[in-house]
Amino acid sequence: MPEQHADGGLTVPPLLSVCAAELLERVDVLADDLFRTITAEIPPYARLSREVQADVRDFNERNLYEQLTCMADRRPMRTDSTRQCVRRRATQGVPVDAVLHAFRIGYRLLAHSLIDRAKEQPGTTMDDIAQASMSIWSLLDAASQTVNDVYRETLVGLARADELQRLLLLDALLNGKTADWAMLGGTGASLGLPEQGPYICVVAEHSDVTAMEQALLRNGLRSAWRPRPDGLAGIVALPDPAVASGPSRVPGPALVLGVVGAAVVGRAGLSPAYGRLRESADALRLATLAQASLPAGTHRAVTLDHDPAAALVAAGHDLALRLAVALLDPVLAAPDRKDLMETLTAWLDSDTGSTTEIAETLYCHRNTVRNRLDRVSRLTGRSLFRPADVAAFYASVRALELRTP
Repeated sequence: MPEQHADGGLTVPPLLSVCAAELLERVDVLADDLFRTITAEIPPYARLSREVQADVRDFNERNLYEQLTCMADRRPMRTDSTRQCVRRRATQGVPVDAVLHAFRIGYRLLAHSLIDRAKEQPGTTMDDIAQASMSIWSLLDAASQTVNDVYRETLVGLARADELQRLLLLDALLNGKTADWAMLGGTGASLGLPEQGPYICVVAEHSDVTAMEQALLRNGLRSAWRPRPDGLAGIVALPDPAVASGPSRVPGPALVLGVVGAAVVGRAGLSPAYGRLRESADALRLATLAQASLPAGTHRAVTLDHDPAAALVAAGHDLALRLAVALLDPVLAAPDRKDLMETLTAWLDSDTGSTTEIAETLYCHRNTVRNRLDRVSRLTGRSLFRPADVAAFYASVRALELRTP
């Protein structure tokens, strides 16, 4: 059995040390044999490019030399070449099972060569051979653990690097830094999106990336998301405009609106469709305006055409709020301001302006509605029958609704 060294490494018994020293003279031949066997027995290795296969052959020789040198000197077995090899193969996409298989072949070849040499040593007993065999397979167990650990660590590192690259590309697009996008080699494929639009930009409050992405995927929609302090910003790829999509054959933009609206846990805004990824920064601005057109505390998704006036108010909210206060200050100062504002808002939100319908909504008499609206007109000096004044009332009420609570 191999001995445990003070630093935790394994050292082989003296018999294997002698045999390993002799095999060091044939490392290049062993490496050639190992390479031929690996490419013959393991399909993923056989499919590698000539350049990568040459790299495999080179690593075989280096690894064999490192292992045999440690055995010959009875030093703890080093894992430098093993670790470097595993990282390379993981990066090249060779499956971990194939990498483990290659190492098993390597130790099998090493075992046969060492045992053959051991049998030729004077005074070698069957017990010596058995101990030597057990030592080699113990080394294989340790190497297999190293392969698994390093492969897993490499995949985690690659995933983190891929995610970082993805976030950098999204930042470049959404911030309008097209030079950075080009420098980073940005493509639709690097974001998991098609190279050509149409796309829709989405901003959503307090939402989970995975939940949103999966909800869209279930409806055949690919997306890329950037977490932000206030929620998410993302790009959704629409299907061909000429082809309806989703289980209910809903056109793309309407499908995205429905899916995002069902998944969002706050306000969400959608941009109009656009054709090129480089237009994403402008689309983000429009999606943000659509989101801002909803009052705080709302749980829904909207587009700009949901309420164009509210979107205009959101675009210049500070100015709109000043105008709102100037127009509605007499109403807001009245003792019955709550009833007056509630009635004015209900009237502005009404499809027909019918005092009867508004009265039913507010649980009061229609004459009460009329009286309150008349009082608003008197206090402000504006008429609810003049379109310009109605527009001013609408913008003012929306500006007050869009205030941060």
